[in-house]
Amino acid sequence: MTLSQRIDADLKEAMRAKDTTKLSVLRMLKSALKYGAIAKSGAEAELSDAEAAQVIRKQAKQRQDSIESFEKGGRAELAEKEKEELAIL
Repeated sequence: MTLSQRIDADLKEAMRAKDTTKLSVLRMLKSALKYGAIAKSGAEAELSDAEAAQVIRKQAKQRQDSIESFEKGGRAELAEKEKEELAIL
């Protein structure tokens, strides 16, 4: 099972469980993977598992940066939301 297939399966599971946070994060991740594939070599391209893992690491880094920014800005509720999303990634 490739990473993309695993994400699709987790997405379906989150839909069935009505887990809105997980669903939102997985949709964002799927979009980022699709964007990465298009940037790589066109609309029909697929990313390898290594390339997909790189996209996931990039998304996790963005969440970590957001957490730091929100904590510095005194926005604890937004920092908590980002921490939840990071845990899902």
